[in-house]
Amino acid sequence: MMKIKILFISALLTSILFAYESIPQNASHGNFTDKDKWKNLDKNWVYCESGFNQDFINLDTKNAINKNHSLEFNYLDDSFGLINDGYTIKMHFASNGSNIALDGINYNLSHFHFHSPSKISLNKQSYPLEIHFSHVSQKGDIVVIAVFFQEGEENQFLKKITRAFPKKEGDKLYVQGLNAKKLLPNNTNSFYIFKNKLNQPCNQEITWVVLKENLKASKEQIQTIKSLMGKNENLKIQNIKKIEENN
Repeated sequence: MMKIKILFISALLTSILFAYESIPQNASHGNFTDKDKWKNLDKNWVYCESGFNQDFINLDTKNAINKNHSLEFNYLDDSFGLINDGYTIKMHFASNGSNIALDGINYNLSHFHFHSPSKISLNKQSYPLEIHFSHVSQKGDIVVIAVFFQEGEENQFLKKITRAFPKKEGDKLYVQGLNAKKLLPNNTNSFYIFKNKLNQPCNQEITWVVLKENLKASKEQIQTIKSLMGKNENLKIQNIKKIEENN
């Protein structure tokens, strides 16, 4: 009888681990059953979401068109899993509670991840660190919020999470009770907005929102994150001129 119980528990644990590993990495870890939310996403999105296949983007802002957009953040305290995917560190949220509303449409916050140096530059000026907050609507439309960091004083939020960063590809760790809103600048109403498709084989069109106000992080924090970033040497620079500006 004891042997049967041990076999049953072993099988149960194996099935739980398999279920966890099978979760799409773009889906929040807390909601294992909300498959309809992700069914309209491009099939390559799981591979593409970290930005490994995304060219560098330079925004030529001098001819940006002024247009009013509404952007509201509703980021809540949450727990999230940190995943090293071999290219970046991604934070997936345990619930679907955090979201944004862009021009009246809700997009749930899926995860955020880092790039060092930045994937996006403004008028050929790049930044040592950048965060992408990835959001998905019920229809499968994607909005990515980009926030730049300049070198300066130590960032207290990064101080809390860099200690828990998984150092090896495939490693996962968990952090509780943090709010991603602390990684946003005070002014979230001034930004550039544009649309662009990922490189092949990733065809998903993304709406990019690049916040104008920057944050700061210490040289040591930036270097810690940069040391964990993977490299793709085959990337090019896309110059984007069709840009809208919200002030």
